[in-house]
Amino acid sequence: MKLFKIFAAIIGFFAFIFMVSLFFPHQYRIEKTTVINLPVYETFDYMNKVENWADWSPWNTDLDSSMVFFYSQKKSGVGAAQYFRGGLIGTGRFRIIKSLNNQVITFHLSIDESFMSINQTFYFKELGGKTQLSWVDEGDVGYNPIFRFLLPSRIGGTEAGFEEGLIVIKAAAEKHAVKNRGIL
Repeated sequence: MKLFKIFAAIIGFFAFIFMVSLFFPHQYRIEKTTVINLPVYETFDYMNKVENWADWSPWNTDLDSSMVFFYSQKKSGVGAAQYFRGGLIGTGRFRIIKSLNNQVITFHLSIDESFMSINQTFYFKELGGKTQLSWVDEGDVGYNPIFRFLLPSRIGGTEAGFEEGLIVIKAAAEKHAVKNRGIL
């Protein structure tokens, strides 16, 4: 009888945790925006080429100095992919899954054979000769109580990463444009 009470208490505890988690949000949308001092077509062209992603992606040699990059035969647009391997990060890839000229780029990031797998989107908007670039991550963590409890910290971390990432994208895209124009 004592063993039954212990078992019932453990089951009750987990049921309580699950019930509490139902009050936590399960859907999220994270969006951060910057303005890049380039026409939208130049910004889009820069972001649509996966070979440029090593310049601005948070998954680069700044994070893991042993990182090595490989690229698909297709270098831009839907199907273009950047593969990476590093001692700290493991293996992964970015693949462009949607590319609407001067409007949208959606990519899929997969790390360690889908241990981590996400889709994120860049939205491009013309602002008087400049580009408003928005980076968006949205999704649903479902009914998993652990994911629901961790969602607020994930959102905070992703927002900070997007803000820092957009600063790097802006600098890299503008530097790339200056270099290509032969001004350097």
